[in-house]
Amino acid sequence: MLRHKKTKASGVTHWLRKRREDPVQQWLMDIRWSTEMECMNVLQGKSIVQSVEKSAFHTSHIKGAIDIVRNESNDISGEFSVLFKLVEDEEWETVQTFTIQLTCHVRGLIHNCSRDIPNPNQFILEQQEVVMGECAKLAQQVESAFVNSASHPSKIPVINQLTFLGQAFSRFVDLSLGYLVQKIVDILDEANDPMVLSQAIGSVVSLGLEGEHMCYIIAREGGVRALLDICRTENLRFCHAQSLRALATISCVTESIFEMEKEGGIWSLLDLLSDPEVRESVRGEVAGVIAQVTSPCLENVHQMSGLIDNMEDLLIHLLGLCNSTKTEEIFLLSSAAIANMTFMDSTTCEILQKIQAPRILCSSCHSNIAKSLFSKDQVATILANMVAADSCRHDVVDCGGIDICLELLNESPLDYKTPSEIAACERVQQKAAIALTRMCRDESNAATIVKSEGVPRLIQLCRDKRERSNSDAVLVACLAALRKINSLNKLEDLSGIDNQQLIQPKLMDSFLICTNTDENFV
Repeated sequence: MLRHKKTKASGVTHWLRKRREDPVQQWLMDIRWSTEMECMNVLQGKSIVQSVEKSAFHTSHIKGAIDIVRNESNDISGEFSVLFKLVEDEEWETVQTFTIQLTCHVRGLIHNCSRDIPNPNQFILEQQEVVMGECAKLAQQVESAFVNSASHPSKIPVINQLTFLGQAFSRFVDLSLGYLVQKIVDILDEANDPMVLSQAIGSVVSLGLEGEHMCYIIAREGGVRALLDICRTENLRFCHAQSLRALATISCVTESIFEMEKEGGIWSLLDLLSDPEVRESVRGEVAGVIAQVTSPCLENVHQMSGLIDNMEDLLIHLLGLCNSTKTEEIFLLSSAAIANMTFMDSTTCEILQKIQAPRILCSSCHSNIAKSLFSKDQVATILANMVAADSCRHDVVDCGGIDICLELLNESPLDYKTPSEIAACERVQQKAAIALTRMCRDESNAATIVKSEGVPRLIQLCRDKRERSNSDAVLVACLAALRKINSLNKLEDLSGIDNQQLIQPKLMDSFLICTNTDENFV
């Protein structure tokens, strides 16, 4: 290293002065005049890389810790169930052995949490002490019961103590998971590096797929707000699609819906959906979020502010996406969002009629874009709900709605293998039959169905369990369709036995005949 110093003394005098001075102070004085630019540049560059790598490792470490807590707590919950059963059976010797195993397992998890959770908050520390205390009390109760087993001690105190321990342990696990999830949310809030953000969002998706309880914790700890903030940040556009996918994943619980409502999420989603400069893949993910938050399976969806107020704009842009996309997945997500919204408000169908939804959806069924059963399920839902409105029925029929429904009715579960496809096929058959029944409010439509050979397929679905995958819902829908058609357009070609069993009896009697007979009438 080159050094450039100002030296006032020389020779022995200078050497003696340096001997008397503190060596650290002398080094600090000397280094002021030294430079090594190459070393400084390398160090500056290295600090940035280390920061990114450290954050990425931190995310991975947190996700690993969450997995350990969840897996271990699930195992311990199973042990609780076994121990409860043993106590109920008063097998005290086995209870004592199993109690030792359970309490050791609980203490082991607490030890792992202490190792993996740096600087835990006071609530976690206090709950650790509570759990340890309850473990000691349980061991004492079981020991007392074992010693007095000959005199048949009461099992109620042990059951009560086991219950107290279970509640304390559940509270500890919940606090620990919440603390770790909060650390991932902090990374979402603070990180700007693509690799770090992508890994953190990926962790949220992975956790959300593990079940509703994790989705609830993520929402509780601010995950919905953090993901929406990313979607609103212009310089983070590189991860908008991934953030929206994570948002859709965790929006399967009402807590996430409430958080989205509180953060004005619908307006943010509409901004992305309506922006022509936003990539189609991102708008497709927006459609996925809307489909999730409007799912009829969720509670309190209809009260979500922003949905009804922006209904028309949402439908316009979702239908536009259905019309313009060449991607099956994006069509499925967009049509699913529209289908869910038709259950929400009576004006939805009128808006869809105004923006020519029947024409677009019927056309899509004749193209490859809606060839999957799952897309057909959404189209069938929309058409069935639209034809329930008198003002929309004629438009659906004019666009070929009857032919589309008959084509959907001809889908057979025998052509599919996976449980999800078979279930989707049942839904398609049921909704197509419901749509045909509703179309038959007009006599001319009933005549068209008869002319188009729709009746034989309805009879086949009633008679052949395999053709409807033994679905009672499909059977009821087909029976209702047959009876409605016959009431408006007398089915002269119907065989005597079909008339006797499918038309003349009460609906419940016909249902019982079709479900209990082993004979194949087709």
